[in-house]
Amino acid sequence: MINQTQQTLYHLDNLNAEQKRISYQTSTGKKLENGSDDSVLYSREIFVDDKIKTFEGIQTQITRTNVHNDVSDSALTEVKRLMEQVKSELLKANTDTTTPEGKKSIAISISGVKQNILDLANSRVDGEYLFAGSDSSVKPFIEDANGNVTYNGDNQLRKIAVEEGSYRDKGVNGFDMMMYSSDVATKGDPNLSFKESDRIIDQDGSEWKLDATKTNIVKYDLDGNVTTTTLPVTNNAATPPVYTANVGTADGTKFEAKTNIFEALNSVINALNKVDTAGNPVSDAVADAALNTGINEINDSYDAINVAHAELGGRNKVFELSQEKVTAKLTQYNVLSIEIGAADLSKLAVESKALELTYTALYSTINKTNQLSLVNFLR
Repeated sequence: MINQTQQTLYHLDNLNAEQKRISYQTSTGKKLENGSDDSVLYSREIFVDDKIKTFEGIQTQITRTNVHNDVSDSALTEVKRLMEQVKSELLKANTDTTTPEGKKSIAISISGVKQNILDLANSRVDGEYLFAGSDSSVKPFIEDANGNVTYNGDNQLRKIAVEEGSYRDKGVNGFDMMMYSSDVATKGDPNLSFKESDRIIDQDGSEWKLDATKTNIVKYDLDGNVTTTTLPVTNNAATPPVYTANVGTADGTKFEAKTNIFEALNSVINALNKVDTAGNPVSDAVADAALNTGINEINDSYDAINVAHAELGGRNKVFELSQEKVTAKLTQYNVLSIEIGAADLSKLAVESKALELTYTALYSTINKTNQLSLVNFLR
């Protein structure tokens, strides 16, 4: 009798545990309440959930990057439009019928365009400057009291994850969008000419700067740290000074002297106002020569912006395609997560009914057992 009671209680405990499992799975739609219920299935769930979180993070980054890319594209489109306006104004100015007053009026117009371009070059989204290079917290272009604009960013690009362990360059930097190559030198054509205000970049993206004595250019690494690598330069005694560096000793390396587009804008503004860089009056001949030089520089600037815009478009397309791929993978993993972890409600309904019948049978047995007595037995 005692043994039968123990067996009955044992079966009742098993039924209660089964009832708890079925109730949990029915109410939550999940197979597992605890990882120990099925360690193999739990490991698969953990793996898939980790993939989902990873791709959700990548998707968020790409979505945010695409917003930045759209703003960058709009900014460069507007810069190009403004530069086209400058070119149109300069065509008007470079005619014999344009009076000095007319040229000054054009100079005022181009000065306004310059400020608009400066604002676009300092475009910011979510507190991040779009054209600063690797450090988006740095305001890239700063104008001093004399109207000279300096680029404070670097020649690097931020890398954004587009896949697990795979990264792509984002956007363009100030060297790409607001500078043009005023001179290029290689081992075969080794002499590089540059002004003191120019920025020198080699094919690896490292920058070279004049030292304090202005007799050498010194290489800086990609983190902006000075190295011990130098190249001698000569001063050509021009006004303003023009330097020449022989890069033939830097075997296989391409050097570019980058001129700030704002410098070209300042040049044509000064030429239209018939003054030099210090604000001193110049003759008509000098002003006309400076204007012709400035027009060529503006054309070079416009071409550089076009190239930067094309590069930006190519990089933006990579992120658009990556977002489609990541979204597809995320959908697949979400479906897989449901398939792995979701309870079979049809099966649970059958199990619940079977459990109900088993409970009924067990309680009927318990009831009959409780009615047993010696008298009933003797009957």
